Amino acid sequence: MPLFCNQFSRPPRHAVYRAAYQIAYQITYWACLLAAPVTWASDPVLSLTNRIAFTRQHADIRMVFRADADTPITVQIRDGDHSINYPATNTVLVVAEQAKLAIPAGFETFGPEGSSLWVLPQSQDPALLFLGFSSEGFPRDLFDGRLRLQLKEVHGPGSVFLWQADSGGAVTLRINSKDGLDADDRIEPLINGHDHYNLGFTTAGLYELVFQPSARPLGSETFLLGESVPILFAVEPLPVVPPPPSLWQQWVQAQWPGGVPNDEVQPEADPDHDGEPNIAEFLSGTNPRDPASRPLFKYHPGSGVVPSLVFELPVVTERLNEARIDLESASSLMGPWTLVPSITPIGSTVRWEDSFATPPNTRFYRRRTTKL
Repeated sequence: MPLFCNQFSRPPRHAVYRAAYQIAYQITYWACLLAAPVTWASDPVLSLTNRIAFTRQHADIRMVFRADADTPITVQIRDGDHSINYPATNTVLVVAEQAKLAIPAGFETFGPEGSSLWVLPQSQDPALLFLGFSSEGFPRDLFDGRLRLQLKEVHGPGSVFLWQADSGGAVTLRINSKDGLDADDRIEPLINGHDHYNLGFTTAGLYELVFQPSARPLGSETFLLGESVPILFAVEPLPVVPPPPSLWQQWVQAQWPGGVPNDEVQPEADPDHDGEPNIAEFLSGTNPRDPASRPLFKYHPGSGVVPSLVFELPVVTERLNEARIDLESASSLMGPWTLVPSITPIGSTVRWEDSFATPPNTRFYRRRTTKL
């Protein structure tokens, strides 16, 4: 390829609420918990979720006219191999790691000699996305002269360049975000035209390039502005993004924003000494640093024909995915303990019902809460 880019070098413990409930409604309780590690993560700014990836195809950033739209001029992504247009927000254009080159001497506009530049070339490379800029199908009977496609914004970790090179290696730079964007950072396609450029990125990562098309209607001296359209590029290798913090991790950070000794924030710890460990306070949405704020565990006789006791615990419903709570019963504190069947939660309340063919004089209950 007679292009600029050719010159580049290439101890487990169950959480137990030890609570003895007598059928005569005499109640006592206590608790301990299961420990779990805490890790932290951050959310990505741009997402690749639910997008069609273009990797080695012939794809175009295409200016499109839609007569029935409120803003008739827009930009879409054209699958050149299958002749299908896609909304830009449904796609991601991938710049493979093979596109990484070293900037040669004499091209310091793009960066220091020897530094990296990822380039999608203007001539086709089978290992890379072949990206064009087109306006095929744009109505000649409504518009005159050249169209405009201006780069309005760049959101990403580095700078972006768009240029063409002739057979002698001379470079015509069309877009340069390194020195800031203005009205000159644009290309001017012919109506029904199709062109290819070199597109370069200085750093790997996700980039959102916002393009705005415009066209001059016949008989007019001014341009009709189209809608600004964000186009997502994934320049490989993408950084590994850790998962977002769990609800438990978010809760710990919110409760102790300044940080405390690690043993105080463990699920089984009880920093306010109210008998309710952190995992229970997390599940019920109470304050682990205030002994007056504790989960409200209630019970009442069942309403069915068979004698029973119904137990209820208010919880933050979405946190049940990160903590499990069981209720167990026994005829003696020495056991054996058996699970009390749970009832379908009502709103933000977990319920259990223990039924008896013959009501015992005394029955003991304990809650077991485990960090998942």
